[in-house]
Amino acid sequence: MLAVIVLLALLLWVPFTCRFELAGGDGEETVKKLELGWLFISRTIDTDAVPERKPREEVEKRKEETVEKEKEETVEKEKEETVEKEMDLSRAFELVRTLHRPAITLIRRVVRSIRIRELSCNVTFGLSDPADTGMLAGFLYAASAPIACSPVVSVRLDPVFWDQTFGYRARGSIGITIGRLILPVIIFVCKRPVRAEIVRYIRGR
Repeated sequence: MLAVIVLLALLLWVPFTCRFELAGGDGEETVKKLELGWLFISRTIDTDAVPERKPREEVEKRKEETVEKEKEETVEKEKEETVEKEMDLSRAFELVRTLHRPAITLIRRVVRSIRIRELSCNVTFGLSDPADTGMLAGFLYAASAPIACSPVVSVRLDPVFWDQTFGYRARGSIGITIGRLILPVIIFVCKRPVRAEIVRYIRGR
């Protein structure tokens, strides 16, 4: 029992070190590199790692089998991806309008609870309606303000008013103490708009 309590205390109050490099979206090469460290334990996640090579004949055979399917499904996939993208952006913007105040408060409290050694973030975004893009830009500028004033932080936001698009690139190194994040998260979840969104999500499943 004592060992469990000690382990739990270590998990809550010994900081995790997180180094990451992420990129994706329209016109961006997808990059996902993540390194987590805690005490003497280190774990690296790299989606760019080269997979094990398969025999050439097997690869060519699979290519021939999938060529016809890919041709038939290309148009349908493009339509589905376009619809899903519009739905995701619309849903994201609806959440922004509903939860912007609780979210900004949460971000400020979280920023005070973590140690940022380095952070660089570039985001390009655009919605179908220029007015919505402007409102989203205002929210993102307000949300990034608590950390943008730090000398180790660089945040660049590029709103696009003439097209619907999204792309991002971020890299950084931060220290996270889980115990210091519990109270801000509890306060955030207890906010009325957040509870309403959680109930809506549960009922919609």
